[in-house]
Amino acid sequence: MKVALSSLVAAGLLFAASAQAQQNVFDYPQTDDAPASFNVVNEIPAGSFTKYEINAEHGQLIVDRYVSMPVRYPANYGSITSSAGGDGDPLDALVLTRDSIYPGAVITVRAIGVLRMVDDGEADDKIIAVPTNDVDPTYADVMAIEDLPKMQAERINAFFRVYKDLPDGGDIELNGFGDASEARDILTQAFDAYQAQP
Repeated sequence: MKVALSSLVAAGLLFAASAQAQQNVFDYPQTDDAPASFNVVNEIPAGSFTKYEINAEHGQLIVDRYVSMPVRYPANYGSITSSAGGDGDPLDALVLTRDSIYPGAVITVRAIGVLRMVDDGEADDKIIAVPTNDVDPTYADVMAIEDLPKMQAERINAFFRVYKDLPDGGDIELNGFGDASEARDILTQAFDAYQAQP
């Protein structure tokens, strides 16, 4: 009887671990008031040279590559959950925080703007966001890109202009910053595109 019970417990734990491993963090639900606030799963901590990616199929955090240019990620970089951007992948977000965010952590944020970007001919916009006030009230007065120190916006632009230059270069086109309203429109489209997927 004890052996059978132990086997059942072991099988249950194995099943639970297997089911948990199959969950896709990119399918994490959005907030009730999205796009006013929304969830981002962080992949790359601010200040990193390492480009991490979460494997959508297995949920594992992998090292995709190291940035060859002598530039670091200017903010936390992640994917907006339950979204599909112009390239079919989850929409990208840069999250400005006082401290870097651990890869795989989900944070609730609000948009302050968007960096309009085309990568290899496909729309690859970057939503610029800050934590919601209940997560960190430090950014309560930051409602737009213009509310950031000018140098911070310039660092974001400069990073994406050069981060793929080495070793082979990349076909990156930057088309300036859009405001928070434009960012929310892009978010709405990305949430709708995700819902329309089979």
